Amino acid sequence: MDVLKANKSTKQRERTPPLPRQLVLQHPRGTSETESYPALENPVAFRQWFEREGYVVVRNAVPAALCDSGVKAFCREVLPDHLGFFERHASGRYERHVLTETGFMKYPIMNLQDMSEKKYAEFRRIGLDLLTQPRIQQAVQVVCGEAGRLVHTMYFDGNQTTWAHRDGHYIDSGQAGQMIGIWVAAEDIHPEAGRFFVLPRSHLMKVPGESGDPNSIEYKARMADFVRHGPLDCLSPVLRQGDMLMWNSMIIHGSLPTTDARYSRRSFTAHYVPRSHQYQWNVRSEASRRSIVVNQVEVILHRDDSSWLVRTRNAVRSGLPRLYGLAQAMRRAMPGLTW
Repeated sequence: MDVLKANKSTKQRERTPPLPRQLVLQHPRGTSETESYPALENPVAFRQWFEREGYVVVRNAVPAALCDSGVKAFCREVLPDHLGFFERHASGRYERHVLTETGFMKYPIMNLQDMSEKKYAEFRRIGLDLLTQPRIQQAVQVVCGEAGRLVHTMYFDGNQTTWAHRDGHYIDSGQAGQMIGIWVAAEDIHPEAGRFFVLPRSHLMKVPGESGDPNSIEYKARMADFVRHGPLDCLSPVLRQGDMLMWNSMIIHGSLPTTDARYSRRSFTAHYVPRSHQYQWNVRSEASRRSIVVNQVEVILHRDDSSWLVRTRNAVRSGLPRLYGLAQAMRRAMPGLTW
């Protein structure tokens, strides 16, 4: 098995349009890096900025030592597991690692809370601890007006060049537009690593033709064109280890292409909804009702354990990855196979 060889779904993802743009700002117009964002300790100004701009940056939201521990646990438990299957953000499927030319995991892992507590114990524990830190909870409380429920998580190692999108087209609060995304830099993010970008105030306007399947090539092309040629600034903030970027579920965002493959963009991502709200998947038939509690935060579980057949499949995928890989190959060879 060659972890560098992309399967069919991976090749389809490579067709995502790039996002070249003549001018990408590092901080908002009219500000300097040191005075860009209101402090979390000034909750009125913090919330007003967020509601107007659709995003905000919080410096030193997570201790650097905790970020280091999370990255080390990933490199020790997850990255070397070339047989393991992990739920991927880009495809929504369980897939083995695809590595960049310099050995970084290209496609992020989705839903750390659903990973095996036995095989990836430290990475799962530290990742969930990191994403429920007190300053993160405080920021969610200020923006939402109440505590939050954690409904979705991810970890990035390399850069898949995430297409321009609105999170609310995939998952959102039961009251549309009320979900909050957070992205924590687990290391200083190099300018050539493919930094996170947002389009400030884009949550207040529509993109022509954005309705339809958000996983389609057409959707991604329209969003990319709006980033390149639309009327809004493209902002890619400088993020150092422990910094956090928060955004509204309807803000347009993604990642810039990596221009130097030597650099990773290690980071943890989460999505919160206000605790009094339900949440909804817009690309799945139903939302999970199972959860755990981490640092007094409810964390939604998504792994399907609904029947003995599904539980058996999950056990094989986790404990017998070679057998699961063989079954997946048979499934691709025989499309009518449902297991």
